[in-house]
Amino acid sequence: MTLQIAALFALLGGMVYLFLTEKLPVDLTAFLGLVVLVFAGYVTPDEAFQGFASSAVITMLSVFILGAALLETGVADLIAARIHRLVGNSEIRLMVTLMVVAGVLSAFMNNIAATAVLMPAVATLAPRAGLAPSRLFMPLAFGAILGGTTTLVGTPPNILAAQMLTDRGLEPFTLFDFTPLGVAILLLGVIYMLTIGRKLLPNREKSGLATPRSDDLAKVYQLEERIFSLQLPKDSPLDGRTLAETRIGNMLGLKVVSIRRGGQRLEPQGGTELRGGDVLVVDGEADRVGELLKMQVGVQPIAARQLPDFPAGVGGVRAVVKPGAEVAGKTLGELGFRKRFGIAVAAVGRGDQLFRDRLAGRTLQPGDQILGLGSEKRLMRFVEEPDFEIVDTGIGALRELQDELCVLRVSEASDLVGSTLGRSRLGELVGLTVLGVIRDDQMRLALPADEIINAGDRLLLTADDAQLDALADMGRLELSTGAEESTLENDTMVEVAIAPRSKAEGRTLRDLDFRSRYGLLALALWREGKPLHADFAEMALRFGDALLLYGPSEKIRLLASETDFLVLSQAVQAPRRNKKAPFALAGLVLMITLVATGYQPIHVAAFTSASLVILAGALTMQEAYRVIEWRAIFLVAAVLPVGFAMERTGAANFLADTVAATAGPLGPYFVLGALIGLASLLSQGLDGAPAVVLLAPVVIQMAERLDLSPYPLMMGVSLAASAAFMTPFSHKANLLVMGAGGYKSSDYLRVGTPLTIMIFILLTWLVPVFFPF
Repeated sequence: MTLQIAALFALLGGMVYLFLTEKLPVDLTAFLGLVVLVFAGYVTPDEAFQGFASSAVITMLSVFILGAALLETGVADLIAARIHRLVGNSEIRLMVTLMVVAGVLSAFMNNIAATAVLMPAVATLAPRAGLAPSRLFMPLAFGAILGGTTTLVGTPPNILAAQMLTDRGLEPFTLFDFTPLGVAILLLGVIYMLTIGRKLLPNREKSGLATPRSDDLAKVYQLEERIFSLQLPKDSPLDGRTLAETRIGNMLGLKVVSIRRGGQRLEPQGGTELRGGDVLVVDGEADRVGELLKMQVGVQPIAARQLPDFPAGVGGVRAVVKPGAEVAGKTLGELGFRKRFGIAVAAVGRGDQLFRDRLAGRTLQPGDQILGLGSEKRLMRFVEEPDFEIVDTGIGALRELQDELCVLRVSEASDLVGSTLGRSRLGELVGLTVLGVIRDDQMRLALPADEIINAGDRLLLTADDAQLDALADMGRLELSTGAEESTLENDTMVEVAIAPRSKAEGRTLRDLDFRSRYGLLALALWREGKPLHADFAEMALRFGDALLLYGPSEKIRLLASETDFLVLSQAVQAPRRNKKAPFALAGLVLMITLVATGYQPIHVAAFTSASLVILAGALTMQEAYRVIEWRAIFLVAAVLPVGFAMERTGAANFLADTVAATAGPLGPYFVLGALIGLASLLSQGLDGAPAVVLLAPVVIQMAERLDLSPYPLMMGVSLAASAAFMTPFSHKANLLVMGAGGYKSSDYLRVGTPLTIMIFILLTWLVPVFFPF
């Protein structure tokens, strides 16, 4: 191994690490790797960007457009709609039909698009057949992945394998060279899912069940005990105030789902005025809200000069979180900040903002300022903490809060009397930190959790007057968990998945201004096999998440026309251009004909067909730009030059010699098996495309060393790189159904591992039958 080869392997190892961890976006990692290859002299500037003009990239672009045309014109929907009519409620027949239909669609569509178009059908079929959706969504994704192996255009690894052969002066694979082996793999997958796989699939009733029935969805998302109602008395102090002014959602930690006034149902908006007698149907924790309503506290603003003297032995501190601090990225609650450091945090400053409420859930960031109180003994220890830079100490450190001090006066009728600060859960319920207590005109600060609350105590905290006025007004609400008042309308709840290429991925619902923008309320988020109800508005959305939404039917239909979300209900799908369906089908037939007759190569045929379907109006130009998965395009284009670098440096020869020396003496089947196994392992964590690019030069060199045909080796690598089932991240089709099926990562490992092993055995035995050594 030369120093140049070692440096290239180090670069590729770094790229693989970043691909697996996604510390950087995978396409950016590929771009940066390409830059290093150029500046290190591994490839020339001209070679570096040949990938962007390669036939593989042109073919992928065109197939994205053709697949979208089949979707937008309703061809794929028509196929999906016929499934239930043909096969009925049998799980076996449904599983077979879904996998075969998904396989046929993905032979000429992008695998992810083929999965996405059938998801609403599966969401409807599962409850009709009395099946948990976890029984059908994974077979759907596996069928789409396996079906992509049946043609040259079905999956990027197949396209790249043909490109690699062409670049080295060899005859490329044709459109249907993959079909015999791909069909065999698909049939194996179907048989496996009907036998072994069926027994391994989870039968998870409480999963991300996608059904058109709101009561079923409420049960699955565990909303039955979270939906209740609050009634405003006729003489409520909230009468005439808008929903935003009352701060009812923030103060009580709930979401207002609907407002009932007389016989009418009003859609809650920030500007909606409340009236005495209104019934608010809300989503939250009834027990928590009940405790809040029983507090019976009075609010009293208090100026710093009105406070009793600060007790001796207690001081304030202002500290800044240092860059690289261990506490950064963690919440105060996760850190157990008060118990760990002995400091009661009064506020957290970030830039020009000063946060005083919900501090336990506040994630610390470098540069954040901590304003707190503690005993002098604990403050002396805190000063030595390496994660913080002390800016100021003493009571003067809290001067910013002096104008925002308030007290909660505990009445004799309050449920707080006789409870301790810890048991009262004041911080959890109200979201405000109790700094101390004023009792008998004396002030005590930095109280322990076992401090008993007495009638007449004034609890000192920091908050704005309006916030605590709102809390006091809450005590006049009447809580009801009766079924009649707390039911939701049956036709206005729906589940949606984050769509492929969604701009919502990586952004929070708050970033999206979701409720204002779409007019829908997000009731819960399904992630990794369980529903999340609290604080998910601040979580970055991931591909594979599912959201439970509630709102007017017309708003849901508008959402269905958005490309960022996939509505899992056939009843509210976006309208299709059914009259243009013949043109989409004609484009597909034209591509097949041009390639099958040898009149044009695949990239010319696909590009021609894609252009004509746009010309015919099956897809608009704007839609064509939107449906192309540019991330995949850029990834493929940027990693293609890696093959040149491996050949030029001798890295491909080095690997070929190593594998040949190990597996060569055992015969060609062992060589093929070694390459298939390596490609399969790489594709479980990497995208299949980089796996093919990395192994293709090794395949060519090894074929020369051992005097073997490169075609069986390249075919094995390509098909193995396409068939990735062991993790939800090994293929985006797996990730897409994760939320809708309620799957966990362990489900993919359990169901996908035996199938991967079986495909490895089948390919090792069958590839030489069609492509002799």
